[in-house]
Amino acid sequence: MTLHRQHLPLILAAILFFGCGGPRAYLNPEADMGFYRRIAIAQFQTLTEDPRAGQKVQRILITELLKHKGFEIVPLGQTAKVEAETRTELSLSADAALDSVAMKAIGEKTGAHGIILGIVRDYRMERVGQEEFPLVSFSLQLADAPTGRIVWDVSIDERGGPKMPIFSFGETHTLAELTTKLCRSALETLR
Repeated sequence: MTLHRQHLPLILAAILFFGCGGPRAYLNPEADMGFYRRIAIAQFQTLTEDPRAGQKVQRILITELLKHKGFEIVPLGQTAKVEAETRTELSLSADAALDSVAMKAIGEKTGAHGIILGIVRDYRMERVGQEEFPLVSFSLQLADAPTGRIVWDVSIDERGGPKMPIFSFGETHTLAELTTKLCRSALETLR
């Protein structure tokens, strides 16, 4: 197939159309993001058929957060223990959202300035034609531990597969690969 100059604008438009989307994010303009250096990551809620989807996204997010210089992550085991104790003390079920009282307690017990909360909505392989591609969708929030106030909120979702219907470049084939890509994109909004 030979590409002619007159096809170039059409190809560029297709790249822009199929390649755009990105995260939808909110960053509180009054928040001092430099304050949030020690972060606890609460257990992610999972709304998918895979009961471990929250854990899988959480682990990849932790790796990507650690690569962002300047963050200290409270060890996951410590956060999980403190969160479980706090839920018991406040009579919060395991699937109930953490309220400001719970976040303050977790922050005090772990020394965290902020707490990341997450909800995984989709985490599965989906058939597209003769192939299967990943579909991942999640939301993250960074809450101020002392007050429970949301300082950052991002929602992101994407389906793997080719970015252009005719060509096969830009494909994402695994759930882990797509999750890593989406975590990186989400964290780019945290500046």
